[in-house]
Amino acid sequence: MRTLSLLAAAIFTTLSTASASGPGKENDFGGKRVLLIGVDGCRADALRAAMESGRAPAFRSLAKEGCADWSVFAGGEIGGATEQATKSGPGWSTVLTGVWRDRHGVGSNKFEQHRIAQNPHFMRRIKDAKPSAFCASLVNWVQIHDFIADPSRADGAEFLDAKVSLRPDPAKHASDWPEFDAMIRDRAVALLRDKNPDALFVYFGQVDETGHAEVDRAGKFSADNVPYLDAIGRVDALTADVLAALRARPHFAEEDWLILATTDHGGIHTDHGKQTPDERNIWLLAHGGPFRGGAVLDQKCGHSIVPPTIFKHLGLAIDPAWGWDKTPLLPPAK
Repeated sequence: MRTLSLLAAAIFTTLSTASASGPGKENDFGGKRVLLIGVDGCRADALRAAMESGRAPAFRSLAKEGCADWSVFAGGEIGGATEQATKSGPGWSTVLTGVWRDRHGVGSNKFEQHRIAQNPHFMRRIKDAKPSAFCASLVNWVQIHDFIADPSRADGAEFLDAKVSLRPDPAKHASDWPEFDAMIRDRAVALLRDKNPDALFVYFGQVDETGHAEVDRAGKFSADNVPYLDAIGRVDALTADVLAALRARPHFAEEDWLILATTDHGGIHTDHGKQTPDERNIWLLAHGGPFRGGAVLDQKCGHSIVPPTIFKHLGLAIDPAWGWDKTPLLPPAK
């Protein structure tokens, strides 16, 4: 189980008072924008089962209208320099920095001896390239901000224009994670209504906690486990609200949103961290930009592919020194 903060139910929010990014095409990227949805601890086969059973219509629509890749892996290359535990600390570090443990140094949820400063969050790199871009991150596993976003700051300068950190109450033993996921949804909806994000990360945590049998004592990481599938369904409903807010933006028709959704790891029984297929096999949904038509992609890649895919969409150059995957997620052949 992921370590919860000792501070109960505390909420930390930062929001910049000014931003040069405007609606529609009035941003640094000619209207191109990115929404990244993170669903912690969601097995690929379980998401497919939830989609097929009608529990996950929002994710099903993203796959049907965009593209789905069910060949993505967590944990790096087994036996190689990139191998890392299938845990949230290493997983989200890889999703958000574009590199594996051999570079970011994160081996566990304690983030001991990490090298995030040398391999920063992709939004820091966006701000380096376009200082007036509006970047936002909304999470309720605060380690993402404490140990990935904050160490990515250059000379202490904040690069997140909107930053929401929600801390579930450890005394409630994870029973309040659905409530906190809903709070993340509410803040994402408000942000899309009131601001003009160029890059937005929205994180939901209850699926992982259900897999650990914390939200529901009958839960476990399995495509056959009803509480686990129901947790995916609840996150799907929250995602649907975020997508509705995005599409309700007054200048949405002028905007070119790339929507990506993925996870940090799978799970087996009520745990994860090793290199079994159940823990390694994950997924990536891509919608918008060149990802259209419901194609099922078979690009065997790690979730480190997220940042280069985002940079490709935004038209930003990738420095080879960063160590990112050379190839972003590729759209279906025409």
